[in-house]
Amino acid sequence: MLLHLVTVRMFRDVTILWLLGLAWIQPFTVSMHTEHITVKVDHVLQEIDDMFVGVTIDSSQLKSNLTTPNIRLPKLVTLGKALAPGYVRVGGTSGDRMVFDPNYHIDPSQQFHLQANTWDALNAFVHNTGLKLVIGLNLLLRDGTKWNSSDAKQLLKYSSDKGYPFAGIELGNEPNLYYRHRNTTVSDAQLGRDFMELKQVLQGTVYKSSLIIGPDTADYNDTFIKNFLSHGGAGVINVLTFHQYYFNGRTAKLEDFSKYSIMNRLTSTLHSVMNTVRSHHGLVAWLGETSSGYGGGTPGIADRYVAGNLWLDKLGVSAKYGLKGVMRQEIFGGNYALIDDNGDPNPDYWLTLLYKRLVGNKVFDVPSSSNNLRLYAHCTKLNNVYHYKPGSITVYGLNLHGDHVTLAISEEHGKSVDIFWLTPEGGDLKSKKVEVNGKTLELVNNQIPHIMPKALGTGTIVVPPHSFGFIIIPDANITTCKSQSHGPIIG
Repeated sequence: MLLHLVTVRMFRDVTILWLLGLAWIQPFTVSMHTEHITVKVDHVLQEIDDMFVGVTIDSSQLKSNLTTPNIRLPKLVTLGKALAPGYVRVGGTSGDRMVFDPNYHIDPSQQFHLQANTWDALNAFVHNTGLKLVIGLNLLLRDGTKWNSSDAKQLLKYSSDKGYPFAGIELGNEPNLYYRHRNTTVSDAQLGRDFMELKQVLQGTVYKSSLIIGPDTADYNDTFIKNFLSHGGAGVINVLTFHQYYFNGRTAKLEDFSKYSIMNRLTSTLHSVMNTVRSHHGLVAWLGETSSGYGGGTPGIADRYVAGNLWLDKLGVSAKYGLKGVMRQEIFGGNYALIDDNGDPNPDYWLTLLYKRLVGNKVFDVPSSSNNLRLYAHCTKLNNVYHYKPGSITVYGLNLHGDHVTLAISEEHGKSVDIFWLTPEGGDLKSKKVEVNGKTLELVNNQIPHIMPKALGTGTIVVPPHSFGFIIIPDANITTCKSQSHGPIIG
């Protein structure tokens, strides 16, 4: 696949020509097909902010005292700090069994007690990394049909006394599935009223300006969410959240991680989400919890190189269609973790790190006639660690083809192009090690290594099948990309 970068001055578009190659041949490759791909820089599709990519910690980790891996390790702080700025959302199924006040008398078989020292350790981690905490409160503490806020008030008071900031507060986790997992129900209308109660509780605390986030449904349930909004939710929440997974992680196969038909499932969902958001002024939507497969992820696959296909495409689709946040399940814990039980980065950690370093706020369209060539484009992030100048463009994408792709850069316009292309160590899609431009990424003395681009200029590079990466056009000189907002879009 030949990459030919051209600036069309009349339309201010950056054109990329991709020629599909059959074999790994350098420097001469016979091309089969030419595809003309244009980054339409004359129109900004969407804007995101520097908080767009966040992470989660499942509430079950609090139950186990945050020891696997040990959140108190300096190495984890180093890894977390590299992902800032961003939110860290603490929630999940166990959050609706979690109580903080040891004197709150409920059925012990239905709850676990959040220890104060565990809560302190979590907040120390959040503070030391520079991430912003979003906490999920227990919705299933109830007086009949109504939410009982007593335990939440205990946690809020303790946290306030300690000076712990909350960027956002959620109430409940996947309430539309309570009938399936909890043998109980909380109606969409009652949930709206419960969120109104939450807002009243917060008004009497230092957290009255924290974002109220919800309803955190499993998938996007249009009827449930619209009823929730119409029964008080719309006047309370700042951020509409839903959860999304592509498939059942327990039964998924390796090939599911590279299918464009599976990736397109999110695209169709986002059309419905954005229709709802547009009908409520000031409301934005996040993927409040998301990864590849639900149920903890697919063992031996969800934390391997190949999972980056779904993750990078999800980031691209989410930004393109108007979401303002994506919370990755999860930073550690589960088969889909960014960091393994030893505190070492999995491949998706490195992918996330590069995204946050390279991808800026303004989103452009990149038409493609090939389902197996998925491309996205943004302004390059300003104030990036590589000192790319304002006006640069970052194109990122996935080659889902089964053939190698040759990328060759034209010198016609004197453009220099840098790449950060990710491949699995040893060529195994199930590798736990990822290479960037042929160099394996790993911590050096528990520190993030220097991840350097490869400058192509007049050179060519062969990209393997089922691979992905980032292309930087430093001299694109796009006026739109010379100024970008950095503050959060909301909050």
